[in-house]
Amino acid sequence: MIKLFFLKIILILVLSGCDYTPIYSTKDDQFNIEVLSYEGDREINSKILSKFRMHKNINSELVQIKFNTTYQKYVISKNLAGKAEEYQLEAKTNYTIIINDLKKNYIISENFKMKNFEDDFEERNYEQRIKENIADINYQKLILQIKKIK
Repeated sequence: MIKLFFLKIILILVLSGCDYTPIYSTKDDQFNIEVLSYEGDREINSKILSKFRMHKNINSELVQIKFNTTYQKYVISKNLAGKAEEYQLEAKTNYTIIINDLKKNYIISENFKMKNFEDDFEERNYEQRIKENIADINYQKLILQIKKIK
């Protein structure tokens, strides 16, 4: 009983001495994103642009971005009647990042398989949610690449 008590006290003292801070919580890794141009799929681009609006810190380093998004929907399989049963959704975004006269190009590509819905309205809504997820994934991957460059 006494050993368990001392073990708990030692464990608390050791863990409380640990100065844990999240990696990306510091304010010095903020940057100002300026979008020079964008082309391609309107829905995905608008989601990505809304994410970039969070990075308007005037006092930090300027990051200029150009990007082009392509989105395609392919039929993978059909039933005996010729109706599509499964689709392949493919999104590809080409980014050009310019930081202090350093120019880097990145291609981020995402693929999803989607089953055909009986209700067209539900299928469109599901496809829109997938596009939103693609935009989120693109944004997160691009921010990681920018942080690697800096």
